[in-house]
Amino acid sequence: MNTLRLNKYFMIIMLITLFAATNILSKTVTQDDQTINEFASILKQKVLLTNDQEAKVINIMSEMQKNISSNPKNKTDFTKAAQSKVESLLDSKQKMKYDIIKNDLWKKF
Repeated sequence: MNTLRLNKYFMIIMLITLFAATNILSKTVTQDDQTINEFASILKQKVLLTNDQEAKVINIMSEMQKNISSNPKNKTDFTKAAQSKVESLLDSKQKMKYDIIKNDLWKKF
């Protein structure tokens, strides 16, 4: 009888722990998505990205976040690669505007 009660409490504790871990993970993913969208929005406003360019920037940044999550040691390399990809999307006028704001913009990552 006592063992059954202990098993019941153990199961309740495990379910609560699982729920808390899932909740924390979902908040982290949501925060990453929000940061990426803010980054793309700022870049769109300041550099005048097209909708197509904005979508590509979001994809590049999402890929970067995924790579950083899987291998945090190489964060600098992933960030530099993403910067290079973003810069390759820009035309010459956009590039001039981007060069002015890029240091402040990339501090978030």
